Amino acid sequence: FLINKSKSMKKILLLLMLLLPMVSMAQRGRNDNNQSRYLAGAVPMVNGYVQFDKTYYIKGKDKATLMAELRDYVQKELVDGEDQLPQARITEVSPDSGIIAASIEEYMYFKRTSWQTHCVRFYYQLVLQVEDGKFTATMRRLHYRYDPEITAGEFDEDRRAEQWITDDAALTKNGTKLQRVSGKFRVFTIDRKNEVFRGLAKAAGAVVKKKVTKTVEVEEEEE
Repeated sequence: FLINKSKSMKKILLLLMLLLPMVSMAQRGRNDNNQSRYLAGAVPMVNGYVQFDKTYYIKGKDKATLMAELRDYVQKELVDGEDQLPQARITEVSPDSGIIAASIEEYMYFKRTSWQTHCVRFYYQLVLQVEDGKFTATMRRLHYRYDPEITAGEFDEDRRAEQWITDDAALTKNGTKLQRVSGKFRVFTIDRKNEVFRGLAKAAGAVVKKKVTKTVEVEEEEE
């Protein structure tokens, strides 16, 4: 019995030794692919300002229907949502021109546990241009601000996205890694943009890709 058990253990150990390099390669591949989503070109600039745009197509829905569905999502999720702040509001709804605009103020959580919370106030303008069968979502005028009581007077001024999450500000000199602090803001901003745009698309009935889970670690800054 002991001899058979010993042989079985050897077979298991051998199998693990063979599988371990394959698991490591797969894990490394996932991390590389995930990080690549945040590197050069992930934060587009329009006329010198950070601006995200995406158009979604929905067959069989007219402008009025899409306007109602998108306005409902913006109000419930981005104005009255759990992490939204009092100044978040819809600023324009124009059925004729097909415009829905909102000024959003919300908490962006970097870490949220029972014993530690790290968050920043995140501000942006969301503009939806709606037509029959499609809409374009635009996120612009992004900036960040810590609550003064959290930072004790440090980093309590507004940090504009143009000086904080662009390729020049958030990537290392060779463009292959994220900076330690600004890179973190870049990652969470891109993820939040994806979450908002995905929510809008689903609310309007557009076909969206399967959600991707973020597993990126921000690298230390290179000299």
